[in-house]
Amino acid sequence: MHLYKPSRAGLRGRIVAGVAVLLLIGTGPASAADSGRTAQPDPNAAPSSRPAAGPEVKSAVAAGSRPVSGKSPTAAPSKKKDAAGFQRVISQKIQLKNTVTDADGDKANLTFEVWTADAAGNPKTKVKIDDNEYGVIVSPFVASGSTVTVDVPAGKLAMNTNYVFHTSAYDGSLYETTWSPWARFRVELPVDLTLPTPNYSAPDPSSFDVPPSPYQTKPLGTSAAPAAKSGPAVEQCSPVNKDGRQVCFGKPIPKDKAPRKVAQAARATAATAGVPWCNTEFASILATRFTECDVRAVPVIIRTDGVPDAIAYFTFLRMIELDGQNSFTEHLVIEPAQQIPLDFAEINMKLAEHLCQGSCKPSEPGPDAWTEKTWWTPGDMHSTSLTTPYTWDASNAGQKYIFKPDVKIDADILPSDGNIRPFLTGYQWSKGYSGGTQDLDQIRCDTTTAGPGTGCVFVNSAPTYVFNAKAFPQAAAHGWLIQQSTPNHPGSESAQKPLYYMGDSAQNTRSRGRICPTGWAAENGDASALVDASDTLNCDEFAFASSYNSGGMSSAEGGLNPALKTGSTTPTGAACIGTYAKKLGSAVHLFSLNGTDPTFKEVCGRSAISGMHNQESMGNHFATFMRDMRIMDKDAYWLDTRMSPGSTCTYGTPGNGDPVICKLTAQ
Repeated sequence: MHLYKPSRAGLRGRIVAGVAVLLLIGTGPASAADSGRTAQPDPNAAPSSRPAAGPEVKSAVAAGSRPVSGKSPTAAPSKKKDAAGFQRVISQKIQLKNTVTDADGDKANLTFEVWTADAAGNPKTKVKIDDNEYGVIVSPFVASGSTVTVDVPAGKLAMNTNYVFHTSAYDGSLYETTWSPWARFRVELPVDLTLPTPNYSAPDPSSFDVPPSPYQTKPLGTSAAPAAKSGPAVEQCSPVNKDGRQVCFGKPIPKDKAPRKVAQAARATAATAGVPWCNTEFASILATRFTECDVRAVPVIIRTDGVPDAIAYFTFLRMIELDGQNSFTEHLVIEPAQQIPLDFAEINMKLAEHLCQGSCKPSEPGPDAWTEKTWWTPGDMHSTSLTTPYTWDASNAGQKYIFKPDVKIDADILPSDGNIRPFLTGYQWSKGYSGGTQDLDQIRCDTTTAGPGTGCVFVNSAPTYVFNAKAFPQAAAHGWLIQQSTPNHPGSESAQKPLYYMGDSAQNTRSRGRICPTGWAAENGDASALVDASDTLNCDEFAFASSYNSGGMSSAEGGLNPALKTGSTTPTGAACIGTYAKKLGSAVHLFSLNGTDPTFKEVCGRSAISGMHNQESMGNHFATFMRDMRIMDKDAYWLDTRMSPGSTCTYGTPGNGDPVICKLTAQ
């Protein structure tokens, strides 16, 4: 058994003292089955043989007509039938329905009898769904032709179990001679996640190991929304000469249309050797919080009267590393993407200048700083690179600065057609952005207490917080459920729905208190989910109370997703998906809360889980993440829950309103 010392209160956990209240959910057919008056009655014996609705009056047999049940009994609420013909009842509020008629126009009632069933729909064991002698539900009398609906009391039917039911009609004197046809149904909870067994020795994953991202994701409230579209890249051309000729650096070529490099093509130089995902193999732009790599396939075009005469394809790579407290470094690589065509006598490139803002200063390298020559002739395929350091003034405490470094390259282009005069043109990096990447290289440097010492980050590259799902699956599973199954998908990088850090501690407390009021976990949790005697039940809210995505933060307070009940303006956890952890058999499950049926249109979740899982999944780990990534108020970040359903989800796809019944694995 894993013993632990409770950590300080996490950013989203609330420790709830007291004794857990056990929630009543059946664990299998045995908990709901009853023998009735006999061990196992004949399910098809005449209804009058077990007269739950009252005695049959034999003198009335010849005088009147018997009432009749409808031929299509149903269980509700039901979305559709499964392959075996069982109606799927996706609720903990189960209703049984059928019609009743009487030829004499008398009022009549229905007796509802439920049995467990095998896979073919054959009755197996009679289930006691009421506390009367026969264990059946008898409806009130209704007018002939009416539909009768009865509610099955909570806890009488087991989850994920096949059942059949039938009805018999009674008019106060007579029963019908046979039962109605059997109706097949299966009770399923809207949420049933089977969790992996915890491995408390599993090492914590590092956010530094998260792969780079292509997404530009700006802090909340900045000028562009996440993944905003930029203006198109432009051609950068020389003037047209008297013969109608000019040379241009064309727009960067999309990755899927970039020229393929020949087998002996040069790879990226030693300048980028420590960053394997930054190379000249294909055109792309990727970034982490501390490294940005922009690779472009750029054509060099000679035109006459607007018509291309010759094209040479180059690969430009610029990598910026934020590798110092008051400095950073740019690595520039230039190489042909294909052999230089014979239409060119020579292509000569050289550094023009670097640009930055404010106290940000490049240390311009000399022409001899290139690793190889900077000119190419037909057939040439060599690669060359240049390293440029930048510094900025970090002497003033408590400051934030935004820098956007830029570089200009000049080129002399000499055609091979007898016109020996070279064309002069230039290429400026900032004019070649496309596809919403124009600010992915924007650097925020600060002298605040956001991180250790002073430092810089690529502010529009959102870092990723990673759960240790192997060690703390209860918290990770709850995050996975809300991230996958609600329309706002909080923290999902694939859905482009970032979380935004909210640094106001007073608002954090207000948001948490609305979603997780004191005592909620004790009232709704199950002690079987606890790790040991030191553990207590916690209310785990997601999205986190320390985010602008929190359901507990109102719109007036700046919240993005307030959890509101109809007609109310005050956020409440009652508007979230409610779940709790419970051990069932050998595994802990995350179940939808008793008496609740989520629509999966909710904006948040709250779950009664182990306090140890809740606190240790966040707590100091998240505080370290914030410092490492220099997170400030309104900064965007992603959450990787490290949970996967694989192909185990029984029905539907999370997020489309179907129940979420899956066996999760930890990554």
